[in-house]
Amino acid sequence: MIIYRKYDHENDYDLYKSFCEKNFGKNCYQSKIEHINWLESNKSHFINLAVKENEILGCFHGFEAPVRINNETHIFCSLHDLMVDRAKGSQIGLKLMQEGILQDNPVILSGAIGRISRAYQRLGSTQFQSHWYRKFIFPSNPLRFFFLKDRFIKSVQNEMKFNFISNKDKNSKTQIRSVINSYKYDDDFSEKFFEWRLFQSDSPLTFFAFDDSFKNVIVFTLGLRGRIPFLRIMSVIKDSDNILTDLLKSIERFASKIGIPVILYSVTEDIPPPKNLKYNKYKDMPNSFVYSNKKNLLNNFFISGFSTDLGFDSLFYKGIDEKI
Repeated sequence: MIIYRKYDHENDYDLYKSFCEKNFGKNCYQSKIEHINWLESNKSHFINLAVKENEILGCFHGFEAPVRINNETHIFCSLHDLMVDRAKGSQIGLKLMQEGILQDNPVILSGAIGRISRAYQRLGSTQFQSHWYRKFIFPSNPLRFFFLKDRFIKSVQNEMKFNFISNKDKNSKTQIRSVINSYKYDDDFSEKFFEWRLFQSDSPLTFFAFDDSFKNVIVFTLGLRGRIPFLRIMSVIKDSDNILTDLLKSIERFASKIGIPVILYSVTEDIPPPKNLKYNKYKDMPNSFVYSNKKNLLNNFFISGFSTDLGFDSLFYKGIDEKI
């Protein structure tokens, strides 16, 4: 008999780690203790499990996140990392999905592809515009990424034309809060949310590139797929097309200097990359959805990448010198 229940960190971690390594991949971030500890530090975060005897067959995560609707902040439940052991049957995934969307709060479902995307549609979710592109570049030293040090990263940041900071830099918190203010998140819930998202000791290393007005911002993380380093752009706001283009060019130079050959442009804001920079759409384009019984909440909403799991796949949680 399959039991659907909440994850218990003290008792389930070893089983969950094995499940993740089998289904997400051997070196997946989902199984890392630093990642789980960070998720568990958010009291709203949960992991729903499908368990049979002493084996985990599936999981689905969620956490409360801010969404702006008509200049007000509403609390949604952001769902992510749905995974089922395929050998155990697809009905487990459907059951986890049904339990996931039946929250007290409306839900966000970002980056779904294939059967999962079609299942969300059948469950009555509303699709919203998100953008998924990639670009291959030529790093100046392809091996540099595997020998990165904090000091080198900082030196490259300082060479850039625009403001380049990270949430692990000393004394960066005030500037980052000014960046967040540009998103109009100015309520108590959002303040606590961003304290968790960015400023915990195990929060993923996150970079911010922005102009002096704080009106043009690109947020990104660094990660690995197999042995291929990538830079993931996870959130964008803009006031000027020209400045956004220049910011992206600076980020491409940054990526090249630290040995990254792939830039992933994955944003839930409706801001595609400039055509002249020649980013290519994903072949299998992911879709993003919201679900709510209150249909008035599904108009004029703004969902930033911070309110999803974008950037959770950062290779770094404590800093460049301490990879997970």
